[in-house]
Amino acid sequence: MTRNTVIFFIAALCMFVATHARADTRVTVHDFQGPSAARVRDDVVNLLERQSGVTIVSKGQIESAARKLGVDRTSSDGRQALARELKLSAWMTGVVQRRNGKLRLTVEVYDGAQHVRVGRAQVIGSNAGRLSAAIRDRLWRQSRRAIMEASAPEPSTVGGAGKNGGASFQPDMVLTQSDVDSTRDGLDTEQEARTSHDSTLRTFVGIGSPYRSLAYNQPITSSLGDYRLSGAPMADIQFAFFPARAATAAWPSWFGIDARAQITLNAATLDRDGNQFKSRYDAFHLGLRARVPLGAHSVSAFSGYAMSRFAISPQDGRVSSPTPSVDYRSIRSGLGGELALGDAWLLGLDAAWLSFLSVGDIGQWFPRASAGGLEVAMFGTFRMTRGTFARVAATYQRTFFDFHSRPGDEFIAGGATDESLALSLGMGVSL
Repeated sequence: MTRNTVIFFIAALCMFVATHARADTRVTVHDFQGPSAARVRDDVVNLLERQSGVTIVSKGQIESAARKLGVDRTSSDGRQALARELKLSAWMTGVVQRRNGKLRLTVEVYDGAQHVRVGRAQVIGSNAGRLSAAIRDRLWRQSRRAIMEASAPEPSTVGGAGKNGGASFQPDMVLTQSDVDSTRDGLDTEQEARTSHDSTLRTFVGIGSPYRSLAYNQPITSSLGDYRLSGAPMADIQFAFFPARAATAAWPSWFGIDARAQITLNAATLDRDGNQFKSRYDAFHLGLRARVPLGAHSVSAFSGYAMSRFAISPQDGRVSSPTPSVDYRSIRSGLGGELALGDAWLLGLDAAWLSFLSVGDIGQWFPRASAGGLEVAMFGTFRMTRGTFARVAATYQRTFFDFHSRPGDEFIAGGATDESLALSLGMGVSL
């Protein structure tokens, strides 16, 4: 190897080291303000430490340099002097605020050379755990450009030369207020869309109507007759509570309580012979649900206790009912999912199998009856504001019987199919 070759490789190595040293972006993260500020700041520091080409300058280094130089580290002039001393490219500040039951982190990035703001970003979480996840998933993408383009001052200059070939800081790198507002609004919308289905508490109150039809298969007893309820005013109330989500985003936050009640007013109906009957329908369920978030979507499994009652009584005591009242008690278990359709729309589906514990009067009319059932519920949700939504819901339930009738029974039929459909429209709150 010749002397000139050795000199060439040494020069190339020096240029490589100098280039990478100059490309290194040195960032300091100040103390954040607001609820959970210390934890949030640690999350931001941990995020930056994982990024290639970023070096964190600690608070201890800043305080030591400030004492050495005799400058105020909170003033603009003091920070410029510290940036020259420590070759800082960017300063990052942050404020955590609680709004509408959620935590909002606003971070601002300041250029080291002139100490002017070059970027701003916001992330939102329903609790500290969710905010940590948002920082991990979104903050670097939102703030990377501002951090990497921030300029460190040259030690020999006051105004601050840029790191890119010694060029001075370019004013067009600074985000305008409209840019900041646009970025913030877009981030708010996307983050809200991501967390709207993933709330700690969600309640819904709607109004609607149930429809019910019971039809016999192969009826032998002449007094048996099909029955239909064409509608009645109904209140639809739903409640879901995931207590651990107030404290963590880990797997314990998947489990919660799921409840629903459908309550109708009395409704008058007629049988095929023109006799008038008073009918009432109520349905309830209470159980546990495990809801696993998958980005903006979720899947769930649930199980619990369910009741569905349909009472029918004749207005005239001399007329007998063509069908018995039912009081279904069952274990309701199944799977569900929620699919995010854009920023504001959410489509949900639950499918459940009903394992009956009792069926009410129909079990007395047909003492050897066996029953099975299924339920399918669909709903569409539109997010109106950060904490409120509108929803349209439909629940279909189908119960099928095999009566196992024998000669000599008071009532004889092959079986029956009981179908109900409940429709509702209302508003809810998500926290």
